[in-house]
Amino acid sequence: MDHLYTADTIPRNGIYTITHTKAETKVYKRRIWMLFLFSFCSMLCGMMFTMYPSMSKLNMCYYGVGQEAIAWTTMISMVVYIVLVFPVSYIIDCIDLKWTVICTALFNTLACAVQFSTLSKDSFPYVMVSSCLSSIANVFVLGVPPFLAAKWFPSNELSRACAFGVSGNHLGVALGFVIPNYMITSVCENEDLIAAGKRNVAIFLTSVNLLVFFLINITFQNAPKFPPSLSQLQKRNTSPQPYHKIVFSLMKNVQFQLIFVVNGLMAGTYLAIITFLNNMILQYFPNKEVEAGWMGLFFIVTGLVGSIIAGYILDRTHRFKDTSVVICIASVLSIVLFNAVLPLETLLIQFLAIGILGFFLTSFLPIGYEYAIEITYPLSELVCACMINTSTQIFGIIITEMVANLLPKYGVIISNCSLIATLFICCIVIGFVTKDYKRSKKNMEINRRDPI
Repeated sequence: MDHLYTADTIPRNGIYTITHTKAETKVYKRRIWMLFLFSFCSMLCGMMFTMYPSMSKLNMCYYGVGQEAIAWTTMISMVVYIVLVFPVSYIIDCIDLKWTVICTALFNTLACAVQFSTLSKDSFPYVMVSSCLSSIANVFVLGVPPFLAAKWFPSNELSRACAFGVSGNHLGVALGFVIPNYMITSVCENEDLIAAGKRNVAIFLTSVNLLVFFLINITFQNAPKFPPSLSQLQKRNTSPQPYHKIVFSLMKNVQFQLIFVVNGLMAGTYLAIITFLNNMILQYFPNKEVEAGWMGLFFIVTGLVGSIIAGYILDRTHRFKDTSVVICIASVLSIVLFNAVLPLETLLIQFLAIGILGFFLTSFLPIGYEYAIEITYPLSELVCACMINTSTQIFGIIITEMVANLLPKYGVIISNCSLIATLFICCIVIGFVTKDYKRSKKNMEINRRDPI
């Protein structure tokens, strides 16, 4: 659909208005391929996150390391993100979308290639090298979904596009629970079979990542010729703020700080669960490694469904706060249910409980991006998303370390009670976040002035 709109922006008392010159907005079918290719690349990055915790018992035995060392194969991603987020987001701001996705694919391919060095029992240091490289890939990829959505999708598809983009990474995390369990034997004494299985995983992941790397180089496009929405059209004609000013503006924004905390607590709880789910389940269901892997997959897949439904609701209603409050309360109730049914030691009930928890808890993650961008518009979507991801990593380390210390000393129930308390804090803090949705208001204002 093509439309002629006004494009020149003139500042008046700090507010940009639109004057009448010829300009065009257009929604391209190619946007679906851009989103799919990015999401697939992000999925491959996500797989690296849970590969080792998903078989924690086997990897502890095979490499001769403790539970905390295996947990650090995921926690290193959080540390790397915190250390590199500002320099990398500045680089992304300079190189733009296509080269950002190329860098993601490159680092993840290198991470998979290093896995060929992790086959022997004394090669755990190479496991950490591989984890570090995939962590760098995640620094590039995690802030992209709202940035890509704003560049390619119209205003009535933004939340859904962002949800799909975020879901790619989560689907990869889910597959990381399952694929290693099917390709690698769970019997620690069969060292040759374990090494062969790990080699097959490395061959599979490296091959697929190389294919995606070439597809991105050949077919991925930085931005459409014409912007997809009026707000994006206006931003193209507005001189961008310096990077450091955007960061300081976000840090001084009290409403952004509240979203920063809520998103961090919700996402940190999510990261703690996927890191230790295998250990939690095996305490009540011994020798059920495959079932625990499927439970992790089910937890995330139901979350993907929840994310897409939440994105659809936001695109239709733009009720970001109301949706967030409902999800926070439902997440608390869901984790209480998960904790309550564990002692029953019934697999079917446990699958249902973890599915309900995943549906609500995971669905908040794309909402965190969109809510933050709404209340900070017209600041850069990319920088805003990177800051929100920083909260995920900071609180992820804190909450994961908390569970890592509580789980061996006090057991699953007590460690889960700490997560219940964390989510309860979210329910309180989200009540103080504003309903001033600036991006939605700007789109409605422009549409009223220049109706289609």
